[in-house]
Amino acid sequence: MATNADVGDHAGGSGSGAGYIGRDTNTDGDDGFVDEDELFDQLENEDIPASIREARMNQLKREVDAAKAIQEQGLGLYSEIEKEEDVLKQTTSIPRIIIHFYHTDFRRCSIMDKHLKMLAQKYLDVKFCRVCVDIVPFFIQKLQIQVLPAVLCFIDGIVADRIVGFDELGNTDNFTTPTLEKRMSKSGIIKLQDSISSSNKTIFGFDKRRGDDSSDEDF
Repeated sequence: MATNADVGDHAGGSGSGAGYIGRDTNTDGDDGFVDEDELFDQLENEDIPASIREARMNQLKREVDAAKAIQEQGLGLYSEIEKEEDVLKQTTSIPRIIIHFYHTDFRRCSIMDKHLKMLAQKYLDVKFCRVCVDIVPFFIQKLQIQVLPAVLCFIDGIVADRIVGFDELGNTDNFTTPTLEKRMSKSGIIKLQDSISSSNKTIFGFDKRRGDDSSDEDF
């Protein structure tokens, strides 16, 4: 029988027109972002009617502003919270945020990390973070986190949902990212988009119908 990890012993001690402005996998720049000045110059030199050029310039400006806001807030990234006080700061200042409470010793936390990283790149209106339970003893007690991995969904500073262990994900290490995505959508923290992948592959590349290891580490 599968058992989930008990935290108690450890925790106590796209757009049309000009196109989207954001991460560009083809760029050679250090920051991975498209140079908006270059795109504005290209629009200026296009042989198109002035009204169309103006509309595209306005759209481009909106997308540049949105991309900058995303970058500043860390949206689109799966980031690490390194201080306990930052948990309160982020949950109260960001409308929708998902935090994975993890421990480095637990394999299932690493599995959850891979899925959350993929979802962070897809849902740019939600912040995805993780925090090691060793540095947040106050929140472990306050939020009554006893099993890992524990993924808590905050909406306007309130815990709207929590996914604890893999029980609701099929109780298998080989659950798919869309399975987690669909489960998260129940609370309204995300609004389902098209499936990340049309295949039935798991995060490891296995077919989801294959046998799995449903065991969890115990503290």
